[in-house]
Amino acid sequence: MKTLSVIVLFLTHLSSPYGFSQNQKPQEEQIDYYKKWLQEDVRYIIVDEERAVFEKLNTDDERDAFIEQFWRRRDTDPATAINEFREEHYRRIAYANDRFRSGVEGWATDRGRIYITFGPPDNIDDHPGGYYARRPEEGGGMTSTYAFQRWFYRFIPGIGPGVEIEFVDPTNTGEYRIALRPTEKDALFVAGGGMTDGEFRGEVDRAGRVRSALLMRNLGLEGDPYYMTGAQPLQRVRNYFYAKRPPKLQFGELQNLVDTQLYYDSIPIQIGVNQFRVGPDQVLAPVTLRIGREQLTYGETEGGRRAVLNIYGRVTDLGNRIAYEFEDTVLADQASDLQPEDIGGVATYQRSIPLRSGRYKLTLILKDGNSGKVSVTATPIRVVPFESKTLTTSSIILADKVLSSEPGTLLSEPFVVPGGFKIFPNVTQEFTNRDRCFFYVEAYEVAIDQSTLQPLLGAEIYLVHDGRIVLQEQPKAVTLGDRVALFHDVDLSRLLSGRHRIELHVDDRISGQRVIRRAEITILEESRGS
Repeated sequence: MKTLSVIVLFLTHLSSPYGFSQNQKPQEEQIDYYKKWLQEDVRYIIVDEERAVFEKLNTDDERDAFIEQFWRRRDTDPATAINEFREEHYRRIAYANDRFRSGVEGWATDRGRIYITFGPPDNIDDHPGGYYARRPEEGGGMTSTYAFQRWFYRFIPGIGPGVEIEFVDPTNTGEYRIALRPTEKDALFVAGGGMTDGEFRGEVDRAGRVRSALLMRNLGLEGDPYYMTGAQPLQRVRNYFYAKRPPKLQFGELQNLVDTQLYYDSIPIQIGVNQFRVGPDQVLAPVTLRIGREQLTYGETEGGRRAVLNIYGRVTDLGNRIAYEFEDTVLADQASDLQPEDIGGVATYQRSIPLRSGRYKLTLILKDGNSGKVSVTATPIRVVPFESKTLTTSSIILADKVLSSEPGTLLSEPFVVPGGFKIFPNVTQEFTNRDRCFFYVEAYEVAIDQSTLQPLLGAEIYLVHDGRIVLQEQPKAVTLGDRVALFHDVDLSRLLSGRHRIELHVDDRISGQRVIRRAEITILEESRGS
């Protein structure tokens, strides 16, 4: 596989965007120039693979050639003598430094980052602070706010239409920061003033709003339970994942393998795909890969051995249009004194993919960086839209463990689900009689009791073996905003080996609706290994 570090060696030396060649820069300025280019000039637009290559370059000629090629790859009109993309990028930096400076350079502020990345907004709603009438989705009512701005973009490529970003200046210093929660601009929120319409009517209380904020912290979201649906808090989650799409792929040869439609299995892998709702017709689909460590090739490194696995994935619809694609590099280390026959266990990798309703094909390419072995495989994905006011659930996710995520955990991290838990799926659906089988399900469109503002949900788990119910238990339930999380673990030591069917019965005792979900597991008598 050719890398950018090889390509740049064949490029001719060209001048920098600042108008002087490398040979004209004083020796003491050279290191600072390249450091500034990487850490400031292109900080928001350079992809991880490019950054890794640039940091490994050894000579100034290589760095200059890389920089020129970096801009050339992004040139919107290569036929002209001027690189329009580069000119616009530096214009945005200059504007940000001029308009958004607040104790730090304007490019380093939140407003500067958004402006440099997405350009000027189509509209700015500027509030200097003081009395403010909340919008309906914010709960209504009057309050007093810090100075804040709302930037509105009609469309952002890779994110979609109608994107609104809110900035708040809580310190009155001119440093506006992105607001992750609607209450950040509310100067009276913590003190208990500025009641919402719901609080005036006695339908919600301030303590409930605070608890809601804490509950949604793991998602980076917040919403008053009374108007959470209207506020559409998961819109930010969808925008986040669309914005994280890599702008350019570097594993070109792996990308080409998708188009050949040749499928082979030099590196045996097992794949599991789950789905969690984030909108009426949108899901977050975590794709989990399980690879036996003995299938990987380990190269010698200082202090041990290391396996390198390059991963490329592409999701296409029925018209063969690309809906999502990604790439990643996974490293697995082993102690230097470990013998090849002692290498065991599995490596697990996960990537979450945002998808709308429809039918898709996921194609995965894996390449062992040491041996060159390649695996190509494909699996279908079907996303069914959710019906309003109709009780439904995610599929049953069988897992090796279910954990509560730590405060500050993001949905972009592996194994984190919209409910705020960390789920480690067992893609083989095989367990031993020494294991505990964990499972996790999310219920959607659950009716709310208007007197308590809480759902009333009943759930039962049944394990069926040879047509006979061998276990019946009740799962734990946690209400998380617009969904209810159901989770449980089963001690398999009490059960016979063989195939078992898990049935989950969910009853909404307010709407009278019922949903039944099923899954199959196999209980083995011998261990699957560590």
